[in-house]
Amino acid sequence: GHMSRAADIRERIGDIRQIDSIVSTLQAIAAAHQVEARGHLDAIRAHEATVAQALSVALAVLSEAPRHAADQGPGLTIVVGATQGFCGAYADRLAAAAQAEAARGARLMVVGGRTAAALAAGPPPVWTGDMAAHAREIPAFAGRLADALFAEVIRSPGLAVRILFADPADPGLPLVDRRLFPFDFARFPPWQGPPVLTTLGPAPLVAALVEEYVFAELCEALMLGFAAENAARSAAMSRARANVQDRESELEAAFRRARQEQLTTEIIEVTSGNAAV
Repeated sequence: GHMSRAADIRERIGDIRQIDSIVSTLQAIAAAHQVEARGHLDAIRAHEATVAQALSVALAVLSEAPRHAADQGPGLTIVVGATQGFCGAYADRLAAAAQAEAARGARLMVVGGRTAAALAAGPPPVWTGDMAAHAREIPAFAGRLADALFAEVIRSPGLAVRILFADPADPGLPLVDRRLFPFDFARFPPWQGPPVLTTLGPAPLVAALVEEYVFAELCEALMLGFAAENAARSAAMSRARANVQDRESELEAAFRRARQEQLTTEIIEVTSGNAAV
């Protein structure tokens, strides 16, 4: 009766508190990952700026401006997708973006097991990998992605390559769509300073700097994607905590009612029992 109902409710309150503790742990981890990523982004952007300046210098000594083969077909798209669950609608948005690229005929390189799994029906991506677990491991992961990417670019000269990733400032905004190849040399105004001595010839130097710049861009996109997934998870866990706490309040009110009904029943039984004596 009322006693077993009160005990059931108490047990459910215990379960809800356990869920609250798990959800708050997931939220804390996601928040810590975001902070970690922010620190690394400053270093990546400083490196990118240094390589950009070196490209300006190298292009100034190059006898003729670099030319590129024309774009070939739908090209290749790198999707910095979702690795784990518990991140609200974020995973669905990235899956939809990857599916749209596949439908357009683009070949895909996909970061994140959840996004890769959403493509099971279509042609398999040319490369997949799961995002590094920690921000500090992202440059090494970017190196593996870069090796796979450059192999594709060498195989198909003039290949159009784009990278899609979410912005951690607002994971709900449309994805950032950045072009990696054909490489945009116009972004690097020729160096106006005094001539610079180089040990490499200008052409191999430019080629090496292009690789280094694209590697820095991959690092930045991966770090932003990593931060965005964690921002989405943190927000989803925050909403979940609010729901869990509402549920706990409802259960506590139900427990008080059940307890009150139990006491009332006991009083009636006791008083009617006494009357019978």
